Amino acid sequence: MLLMNESDSLFYLAERSTELFFIFDLKFNHFTYMNPASQSFFNISLEDTTPANLLGMIHDEDKAYVLGNVEKCISGETVADTECRILRGKYFRWLRVSPFLLNEDGQNQLIVQAEDITTAKLNIEVLHTHTNKKNSILTILAHDLAGPLGAIQSFATLLSRETGESGNPKLAKIIQSIEKLSKSGIHLIHTFLDQEFLESSSVNLVKRRVDLFERIKIAYSNYTESQSELRIKLNINANSEKVYIELDEDKFMQVINNLISNALKFTPSGGEIDVNLYKQSESVLITVADTGIGIPEAFHNCLFDKFTIARRNGLRGEVSTGLGMSIVKMIVEWHGGTIRFDSKEDVGTVFFVELPLYARK
Repeated sequence: MLLMNESDSLFYLAERSTELFFIFDLKFNHFTYMNPASQSFFNISLEDTTPANLLGMIHDEDKAYVLGNVEKCISGETVADTECRILRGKYFRWLRVSPFLLNEDGQNQLIVQAEDITTAKLNIEVLHTHTNKKNSILTILAHDLAGPLGAIQSFATLLSRETGESGNPKLAKIIQSIEKLSKSGIHLIHTFLDQEFLESSSVNLVKRRVDLFERIKIAYSNYTESQSELRIKLNINANSEKVYIELDEDKFMQVINNLISNALKFTPSGGEIDVNLYKQSESVLITVADTGIGIPEAFHNCLFDKFTIARRNGLRGEVSTGLGMSIVKMIVEWHGGTIRFDSKEDVGTVFFVELPLYARK
């Protein structure tokens, strides 16, 4: 039986693999190997393959990102998986690319392994869409349920004071029960939401390349479905139709949901909330602005503290544990970003979240 050496075995596997393998000689500036799967995917032969025509197949919005990671790899940095879109006529396919530098024994080669992840990306999109919709619905339910329950609790407290002198113990007991049950219901709703938020934030980051504007639009649309009930005008704007960035979608959308939720809490009926996204040369800036009651200046320095004294009930009776903004800040910083705010009482509040456009490896 003929035994293959290690190089022959690897070549055998590469030739028959459905994954893409190709090698670029950095010294002589040409491709020295492309396995059949690569030639089939790019619809090009090894002889006709150049850096220019491969780069031409990469979506314009992904070129700077891919080139940046290739340059890091060539300079000796370890580069994690890089996701990008490859144009195929009017359509595109997603590739997960893993580059490696071979710089020894006189060799200076870039070895690339890639995988078509289009189907997986589509499946993940569906899962994240449902997750984000669930989170938005939970927040809306908190407002729709906690608001009326808060009003019932307030009315019960008022009734208790007004009927206290009547001396009717049976009526007093009924009112006391209403007050207790409504208070318990509000507490249950917010305990559930806080627990959901805490559990999500405690899991390690799993970053992937997503269109942030598209994800924010989905969250926005979930809120606008209840816009007539909320009686608050919601607006969304961006300076670019597509804003691709690497982030943990589930966690970061908790940030967006929390900021919109807080804006809803402290904006009276008839008010307005603006969500804006600005793609900049090196970063992405997200602002959430409201025309609400504002944050008292005494609370500005401690707003992001855990169990902060700045916690306040919402205008419709929504209860706060004070955990939300500290976790929001933590998630933003996990993504290499910053968060700040400007606020004036009886004028409104603007939160600014800035993230690096290209994740630092």
